[in-house]
Amino acid sequence: MTFPTQGAKLALAAWLESHSAFRLPTEANNLSDALKALETTPHLNGYLTQFSRLRRYFIRAILSLFVVSFLLGMIAVPPAFATGESHQVNIFWLFIILLGFHALNFVVWFITMLATMRQQTSGQGLLLSLLIFINKKISKHSHIEEEVAAAYFHWQCPTHANKWLVSSISHGAWGCYLFAGWMMTLLLLLTNQVNFVWETTLLSDNAFIQLTQTLSVIPQWFGISLPNQLDILASRVDLVSQTAATRQHWANFLLASIMLYGVLPRLILTAICLGLYHVKRATQPLSTPEKIIQNRYRQQAKQSRHILDADHHPASHSATNANNASNGPLPSNALSQHWALYEWSQAKPDSLRQPRSLSLLNNRQQQDDFLASPSDEAMYILVDAKQSPDRGTRRFFSQASTTYPALFMVIYGGENATFSEDWQRLARETHLPFTPFT
Repeated sequence: MTFPTQGAKLALAAWLESHSAFRLPTEANNLSDALKALETTPHLNGYLTQFSRLRRYFIRAILSLFVVSFLLGMIAVPPAFATGESHQVNIFWLFIILLGFHALNFVVWFITMLATMRQQTSGQGLLLSLLIFINKKISKHSHIEEEVAAAYFHWQCPTHANKWLVSSISHGAWGCYLFAGWMMTLLLLLTNQVNFVWETTLLSDNAFIQLTQTLSVIPQWFGISLPNQLDILASRVDLVSQTAATRQHWANFLLASIMLYGVLPRLILTAICLGLYHVKRATQPLSTPEKIIQNRYRQQAKQSRHILDADHHPASHSATNANNASNGPLPSNALSQHWALYEWSQAKPDSLRQPRSLSLLNNRQQQDDFLASPSDEAMYILVDAKQSPDRGTRRFFSQASTTYPALFMVIYGGENATFSEDWQRLARETHLPFTPFT
């Protein structure tokens, strides 16, 4: 799918509208047309261009991590093959170097996933935190605005999908490390003749036989020639002679184990975690700001598909016409319609005895829920003229005026209230019909 997708654009627009002065054009006919403003704002370096550039940086950072892991895998193997004049390699020391830390990391990851299975963790992990830190440093020198960077990481690393993103990066890095180790091991075995030996002070011979036979179970399914009991016993460090067949069996055992117990599981887990990350992202519910924007333009698209006939609509719904803000009397049927009390701290007016519905808009959550539930029916919002409207109030009514086509501002306190003129000015600026209420 071509990036940026519609969902990515919507997430960027919602974040910018909530955290900056940016606003999508209200005159756009639909959401797709409105989101095009991200390409041209600011004029020389659009928000969408910055967003796409950040994604390229993020992908390059992940690829750089994989390259570093690959190089570390290639570097880790040669010291273990430094045999000197004896030409002997401790087979189980090789296993510890190539698969030991991999197995330990896998166990820690598995326990962590079980422990957080039913939790919504917001942690980003060391790898992801490092990548985000590097990306932010680069963005500062690439003319990318701070709010765009914050919007990108909010979109790229959502809380409920974070652990799958971290897991896919971790498994991918380990897969690169192990694959590089497997390639270097194959190269060294092709160009060097070594005797595979083992030695112990505390363990018995039987323990090594049992361990080797256990690890040989899966490789045997593929018909690979592996060390038998005689090969294992003949490979003690104090036994000098070792046949070519024994060396071949140990080499097959080593290469097969690295591939089957290291590389393939990591690649499979990378694919699974990456798939789950994309599934979680795809099924993520829209945030409240995203719903507000979507409903705003869905309503406008619906209106543009129909011709409004003024004769069939009552005067109380005149707010559907643009720039129709006016100071008129309250319609006769208004008290039986839907009402909301905005940042209301006093008793409910006696006049509002039996409205169709009455809701409070006293906090951010209530206001977001109100904006996320648009309606074509008449809606009256009662405001207290003794309290001054602020920037948050202006933002709320700007969004509400586009979400509710039949919205009225009712100013409680009369014409002589302290901030009555401020509320009237706000109503005119947001193109809302308003009326006093005492």
